[in-house]
Amino acid sequence: MSLPHAILGLLNYMPMTGYDLKKFFDDSIGFFWSAQMSQIYRELKNLEEKEYVSSEEEISTKGPNKRIYSVTNQGVSHLKELLTDVPENIDEDNRNAFLLRVMLLSNLGIEELYFQIQKRLKKYRKDLKALQSVEEKLQHYLQLTGKTETLIYWKITLNRGLHDVKSHIKWAEESLSELKKIKEEKK
Repeated sequence: MSLPHAILGLLNYMPMTGYDLKKFFDDSIGFFWSAQMSQIYRELKNLEEKEYVSSEEEISTKGPNKRIYSVTNQGVSHLKELLTDVPENIDEDNRNAFLLRVMLLSNLGIEELYFQIQKRLKKYRKDLKALQSVEEKLQHYLQLTGKTETLIYWKITLNRGLHDVKSHIKWAEESLSELKKIKEEKK
């Protein structure tokens, strides 16, 4: 799956502007799929050329006009086709730049490794708070889309993110504890 597929899926919930899509990404699925504003607008243009989405300009008396994008019947069909064609392997991002960094920090020593894992632990805790915020906003977004029956899909997705970040926190805390023991033994 790719960004155009994510955009199609989100527009299948409700029509949105590019700005609305960016906010939706940031507030809900950003923990596993992010997008920049420029990417969203580029993909919206491509999706419109393929007739998977259509757009209408909404005239505004309070600022610039807005372009509202909606998924077309052809777009819904394409999305359903993609979702029912389950590939043998679904990529869950096999690369982890931070773990490569951890392994290679043997070139700099325990102190630097301890510092970087400590810094990363702060990020993981921040990520956990962000996911908990998503959890709080979930009902609002589902009511906004009018598709409250999809709550279980969102909850399962969110729970995966919560499990992932909690396991990262546990890993970082355990790693710091191990490193602390090694540092104390060297004294």
